[in-house]
Amino acid sequence: MAWVALLLVVAGCTTGAGPGRPVAGGLPSPGTAAEYRPVRAAHPGGTATVGTWLFPARISPFFATEPGAVALEQALFNGLVAVDSSLAWYGDLAREVPTTANGGVRLTAAGMDVTYALRSGLSWSDGLPLTADDVLFTLQVITGPAAAAGFSQEGYDRITAAEAAPAGGVTFHFGSVYPAYLNLFSLVLPRHRLGLLAAGQLAADSYWAKPDVVSGPFTLQELVAGDHAILVRNPAYADGRSGMAFLGHAAHLDRLVFRGYDSRQAVLAAAKAGDVATAFDLTEQELATVAGLRGLQVRLVPALQYEQVSFNQAAPTAPWAGDPRLLEALDLAADRPGLVSGPLGGRSPLTATPIDPALPWARDRALEAPSYDLAGARRLLDADGWTAGSDGNRSRAGRRLQFTLSTTTDQRLRASEEDVLVAGWRKAGADARITNFTAAQMFAGYDAGGVLARGRFEAALWAWITPPDPDSEFGVLHSSSIPAEAHKQGQNYSRCHDPALDQALAAGRATLDPARRSAAYRSFEAAYVKARCELPLYRRLAIGVSSPRLHNLSPNPAPVGNAWNVADWWLEG
Repeated sequence: MAWVALLLVVAGCTTGAGPGRPVAGGLPSPGTAAEYRPVRAAHPGGTATVGTWLFPARISPFFATEPGAVALEQALFNGLVAVDSSLAWYGDLAREVPTTANGGVRLTAAGMDVTYALRSGLSWSDGLPLTADDVLFTLQVITGPAAAAGFSQEGYDRITAAEAAPAGGVTFHFGSVYPAYLNLFSLVLPRHRLGLLAAGQLAADSYWAKPDVVSGPFTLQELVAGDHAILVRNPAYADGRSGMAFLGHAAHLDRLVFRGYDSRQAVLAAAKAGDVATAFDLTEQELATVAGLRGLQVRLVPALQYEQVSFNQAAPTAPWAGDPRLLEALDLAADRPGLVSGPLGGRSPLTATPIDPALPWARDRALEAPSYDLAGARRLLDADGWTAGSDGNRSRAGRRLQFTLSTTTDQRLRASEEDVLVAGWRKAGADARITNFTAAQMFAGYDAGGVLARGRFEAALWAWITPPDPDSEFGVLHSSSIPAEAHKQGQNYSRCHDPALDQALAAGRATLDPARRSAAYRSFEAAYVKARCELPLYRRLAIGVSSPRLHNLSPNPAPVGNAWNVADWWLEG
């Protein structure tokens, strides 16, 4: 179940392109699976600068997290286990990944127990020991009185008890089987720094503006909100890490600087000028610019993200309520080829399902992305009673076939996608109109009146970022995950309520048996295609653009992103 970027260097390749010249076509193709094998550092030391468009004001993973903070979190914090760029799990603070085979996971009458054996000798950046108490405190922050705002309780809410285990470990008791347990505890907090704060004080503490006790390969020296962050090597990072296959050393770089820019194009201009060693947070919209750059390394890998349109099944004004044939017609009239040849630059693969091909055990490879069939869409609409008028728009029983498509206002890529989709639907006779929102409005929580959380939309375009286990679809599509006063953190924004989907998703998380889980997720895919609560479009790309001097940048398709292995980065010359 691995998929990682195949390294191709724009500066030269076997086609005969010389130094400073791009490969044929200007861009490499998305990569294939390969084991992560870092190059040994020949020149430790130095400063690498990361250019990014999204830049956080706070580094607060559990309290109103900001998208631009993920890379900083990877440099400053560690979790119990982690996933590398080939989607292989490895022990991070834990010595190994707990499984049924090694005794780390044990079925019980109530559910299951999971035990993590921590590495001995681990230290926080201030020199104090990192122990099971810190892990137990992190669980308390997530699920206790502070109830980490904006952080999903999925999985953590199944832990009924936890305690320190012998030989410096920690055991979690789950009240039911939960096969996606490895997705939990991707970050551990310092109890000695935060444990004395009252629950009501925790979210507002200055720690989140400048974490001063961390476990990652770097410590934070300076953070200027919206502008830059300066990180320096954490000498305590290597404590307790001997024997790791990689990352078992202090960071090679002396300093790591994150610098914010006004736009993604400005980030690329900085990369071209040599002002930054690598460019983060790029989208497919920038690939045309990337193709024209000279002397830079470019890596593309399909990420665990799928772009999709959610059809709000509970929107009172939506025309598809109780009309599956209309949803099928809109699916056929979605001009996916136009997306690929247009804003996607011919690189992103189309998809029929949320489950990534990088997870072959759960994916039905026989499923193909829906074809663009305008004639078929028109025939379905005719049969469904939607009659075309003189203006080409359809109506039925006096009702116009009209709906609104929404996305965020700050992404040129999605604006281009909207234009392509709306054009295809209008050709079929559906009057699709655009009403967009800021990212803050779109993705705000339930209590803050978020457009998605409150269901204040008809159709909406965005990407789901998924962990390396398809169980995450339970929180996206199971009917129990529909946001409501009693379940404000639910993320079933399409308000999907399909019995076949519910049954398959419940079966997928009810067992640890690989064969049974595989069958469950193939059933899920079949139900997903039929229900059409979402219209899957394509797999997003993890894009790595860097100076040839920067070694071991390895784009990670998982949500951890491209800064997952910053301890291994080093600069040549």
